[in-house]
Amino acid sequence: MARRKHSVDGPVYYTTYQVAKFFGVSLPTVVNWVNSGLLSAHRTPGGHRRLARNDVIAFARQHEYPLAKELLGTGDGKKKILVVDDEQDFSEMVREYLSMKEDFEVEVADSGFQAGFTVARFKPDLILMDLMMPDMDGFEVHRMLRDDVDTRHIPVIACTAYRDPVVDARVREERFDGFMEKPLKLDSLLTVIRKHLGMEQEAEDGEGKPS
Repeated sequence: MARRKHSVDGPVYYTTYQVAKFFGVSLPTVVNWVNSGLLSAHRTPGGHRRLARNDVIAFARQHEYPLAKELLGTGDGKKKILVVDDEQDFSEMVREYLSMKEDFEVEVADSGFQAGFTVARFKPDLILMDLMMPDMDGFEVHRMLRDDVDTRHIPVIACTAYRDPVVDARVREERFDGFMEKPLKLDSLLTVIRKHLGMEQEAEDGEGKPS
């Protein structure tokens, strides 16, 4: 069973054995990841390694491991999506579609500043992020999320109508989890969201993963 700290809403910690089971690898492989600095861990007073849930999820996404259901649980089973966009009509269209098609719980933030507060309160499983906003653009919000241990595991899908080679290069450099161009094809958006939430596991051939 996952070890929880302070309360059921606090951080969740796993043993190296549990993490090995999540990824379908051997226990020495996980220990090697920790020893080499690929995967963060801390030691209990008794000398046992413990790995934070957010760090495990971030590692899985970085190395394209399928996410175990135990890592993705949200309590009531509903996935939470945050739409960050200053175009209200667009945000409401996406909210209505995702709520209807997949029964997601969807919230909207109309600025980069509001996104920070909403992420802390709402704790989304995935964020659809407009890149071009007047106060704080999506690139800056994304960097803030990646710099915070409590949010860096959340997949962020970039979204913009202003797509060009420069924007494409910045999205790759800043390691967004995906890129959707406006006007959106909503069925394609749903497919991308389901993939990043682990709702559609694709066959993995093992290439590009640490061992």
